[in-house]
Amino acid sequence: MDDWHVYAIDWQRDHVCFRIDSQMVLEHAPSPRGPLCFVLWLDNQYAVVTPWANLGWGLIEHAEQQWLEVDWIAIERIADA
Repeated sequence: MDDWHVYAIDWQRDHVCFRIDSQMVLEHAPSPRGPLCFVLWLDNQYAVVTPWANLGWGLIEHAEQQWLEVDWIAIERIADA
């Protein structure tokens, strides 16, 4: 991925929606409860949990250098409807 993309999270009291470049990729997922914060990182680790409670984790090897460029971040509170 060497093109710029816009990621958006619409976090409501009872659900969360996720868009990439204005295209909905996850709609009406259950909303997490409690105070949370925003974290952004680039990593080569992964973890997998299946519906059958099987766990897996590991590292993905990358021969090329990796980087993450962020142009801007906006976090806005929208008044409750």
